[in-house]
Amino acid sequence: MAAIDDPITLPHAAPIIARRIDTLDRTKSQRIRRARMRTDSVAAAAPTPPPFARPLPPRSRILRRIRPLTSDAPLEAYENKDYVVAFAAWSKAAQAGDREAQYRLGQLYALGQGVVRHLPDALVWYRRAAEQGHAEAQYQLSVLYQHGRGYAAMSEWYRVSAAHDKEAADLNLDLLFPNGLTIERDEAAAFRWSLAAAEQGLAAAQANTAFFYSRGIGCEIDYQEVRRWCELAAQQGHADGEFGLGTVYANGFGVEADLAAAAEHYRKAAETDHDGAQLALALLYLAGNGVARDRAKAAALLQQAADRGNACARFNLGLLYWRGDGIPQNLIAAETCFRRAARDGHAPAMMTLAQLYSAGQGSTANKFEAANWYCIAADAGIAEAQFVVGTLYARGESLAPRLGDAAKWFALAAEQGHALAQFNIGTFCLNGTGVPRDAERGADWLRRAAEQGTTRAQVRLAQLHLTGDGVPVDAEAAASWLTRAAEADDLGGMTGLAQLYLRGQSVAQDEARAEALLLRAVERDHAPALMQLGHWRMQQGRQDEAMRYYRTAGEGGYVEAQIFLGGLFLRGANGVSRSHEMAAVWFRLAAEQGHAPAQLQLGIMCCTGHGVAVDLAEGTKWYRRAAEQGDRAAQYNLAVMLARGDGVEQNDDEAFAWCTKAAQQELPEAELMLGDLLGAGRGTEADPAAARAWYEKAAARGLASATARVASG
Repeated sequence: MAAIDDPITLPHAAPIIARRIDTLDRTKSQRIRRARMRTDSVAAAAPTPPPFARPLPPRSRILRRIRPLTSDAPLEAYENKDYVVAFAAWSKAAQAGDREAQYRLGQLYALGQGVVRHLPDALVWYRRAAEQGHAEAQYQLSVLYQHGRGYAAMSEWYRVSAAHDKEAADLNLDLLFPNGLTIERDEAAAFRWSLAAAEQGLAAAQANTAFFYSRGIGCEIDYQEVRRWCELAAQQGHADGEFGLGTVYANGFGVEADLAAAAEHYRKAAETDHDGAQLALALLYLAGNGVARDRAKAAALLQQAADRGNACARFNLGLLYWRGDGIPQNLIAAETCFRRAARDGHAPAMMTLAQLYSAGQGSTANKFEAANWYCIAADAGIAEAQFVVGTLYARGESLAPRLGDAAKWFALAAEQGHALAQFNIGTFCLNGTGVPRDAERGADWLRRAAEQGTTRAQVRLAQLHLTGDGVPVDAEAAASWLTRAAEADDLGGMTGLAQLYLRGQSVAQDEARAEALLLRAVERDHAPALMQLGHWRMQQGRQDEAMRYYRTAGEGGYVEAQIFLGGLFLRGANGVSRSHEMAAVWFRLAAEQGHAPAQLQLGIMCCTGHGVAVDLAEGTKWYRRAAEQGDRAAQYNLAVMLARGDGVEQNDDEAFAWCTKAAQQELPEAELMLGDLLGAGRGTEADPAAARAWYEKAAARGLASATARVASG
C-alpha cells in the first residue's frame, strides 16, 4: 500500500490559486466571496481534506526520474528540493508552450512536489506535452487512462460540504480542482497514446503496448504485434520486453510453444531483478519445464521475487518451506510467507492460511483464526471462501449462528458459479431459511447447480418437478434429472428413479429395473433405498425380509425408518404384532436425534405407561424438547403438566405462556385451556372478554366443550 504523504500546505499552491483568481470576472469573484462567507459559518462541520495518499497503483509506471533541463535554474531548484521555485519556473515555460516543461509540470502534479498532488491536473499537462509529440508524456498519459483514478477522500469532502451549501462547494471545487477529482478509464485513449510513444522508440511504452495487444485493451488481440513490440523493447534491454517474450514462448502465443526459449527470456529479465520473471523462471525450475529441475534454484528465485514484494512468489516460497522442498523445512517460515502474501491480497495464500488454521496446523492454529482468514478471503470476493463463511454461519462454527448471513454469503458465492453454494441458497429459499421463502428462486438456483452436475441438486429438482413446487409439474423432467443423477452414481438418484419405475410414472413400468437400482443403493447402505426396498418387499408379501431392511435402516440412524418402525409396533400394522415396548424403543431413538413428533410420542408413552414405566418427569422433559421446536401438541401438553404440577413444579405463568403458543397455532384444546386460564386469572390478569373470544375460536373448530362454555355465557 502506498504511503501517505505529509499534508501540503496551501501557501505552496498559492501561485496557482492566485493566477486562477485573476482570471475570474467580477461577478464570479463576488459569488466566491459570498460562498466563502457561507462556508466560514459551517467550517466546524465540514471535514478538512485529509493528507493526499499516493494515488498510483502498486508497480505503477509513472516515471519518477526527471531528465535535465536546458536551463539550470529550475533543475538546480528541483535537485535542492525547492519544488515551489522549480514549479514556478516550469509553469512559466509550460504556459509558453514548451513541451518539456509541460511534461515536467505534469510530473510535479503526479508526485505532489511544489503543489498539491492531483493526477487530473497532471493529466492536463501530460496531454499538452503529448500532443506536441513528447514520448514520455504520451506514455504517462497512457498509464493514467489505462488505470483511471478517483479520489474517495476528496469526493467525501465535497459531499459533506455540498450538503451544507452546494453552490459554495461547487465554486470551491471549480476553484481548487478545475480539472475535476477523477480520471475515467479510457482504454482506447490509453492504447492510442502508448502506441504513439512506442513508435517513438520509448522502451517502456513498447512493452506496455505489447501488453495492450495481449489483452485486447483498446485494440484487438494480436499476438504477432505482442511479439514484435516485446522484441523491440527487449532490444533496448527493457526487462518487461524480455518477460513478455518469455510469456509468448511459454504459452505459445502466436508461435510454437518453446519452454526452453521462454526460460532464457525469463532469465534475462530475472537478472535485472524483474520479480515476475523471477517467479516464472522459478516455476519452470520446480516443474523441470524448459530447464533441468532444480528446487534449490527455484527457491532462490522465489526468495528474490518475494524480497521485491511479489505476493505470488512469497506464497510459493511458503509452500516450499512447508514441504521442505529445495530448502530445509520450516513451518514457522512457511506460515510467515503465507500470512504476508495473504495480507498483500493473494487469494490462494488467504485460503491456504485459513485451511492450515482450520486443520490445526501452524504455530498458532485455531478455528477462530481460520474463520478470520476465511472472512477476509470472502470479503476479497473468493467464491470458495464465501461458501465456507456461509457454512460457518449456518452451523454456528467459529462464528455466531446467523442464518441471514449464511444466506448472504451462499448467494454471493452462488452468483460466481459455486455449485454447492447454489444448492445451499436454493435449499434456503425453498425452506425459508435465512431468507423469505421463494420456491421459484430456490428452484432456479437448484437448476443452476444441477446443470453443473451437482447430483444432490438434480435429485431435489426432480422432487420439485414431481410436486410442482416452484416449477411446473413435469414427471418427464423429473425422470430426466433422476436419470442423470443415477448415471453419475448418486444413491438418491438411483432410489428416486427406482420409485418412478415401480409406479410407471413418466417411464415404462419396470419392476426388475427398479429392484436392480434399489439393490445397488442398498449394497452401499443407502438408508432411503433400504426403506423403499422394505416397502417393495412388504407389497410382495415378503414381510420378514421387509422388516430386516427397515431395521437395518433404523439401526443405521435413519430417523424416517425409526419413526416408521415405531408406528408399526404401536399400531400392530402390516402383520406386525403390536408391541408398545418395541414402539418406545424406536421412538426413543428418533427422539434422541431431535425429531419433535417422536419426542411428543415418547412423552405421551412416559405419562401413560405404554411401553415404559410411568414417569411424569421424563414425559414432561420430552414434551418440553418438542415444544421448544414448535410442536403445538407438545406445547399444549407441557402447559397442562405445568398447570397441574405433574412431573414438574406447578407454574401458572409458564403454563399460560406455553398454552398461548399452542393456541396461536390454532390447536382447539389449547384455545379452550387458554380461555380457562384467562377466565380464572391464572398466570395472567383475569380477562373474561378475552376468555370468551378463545372459547369462540375453539367452538368454531368443533370442540364441544368450548361450545358449552360459550353457551353458558
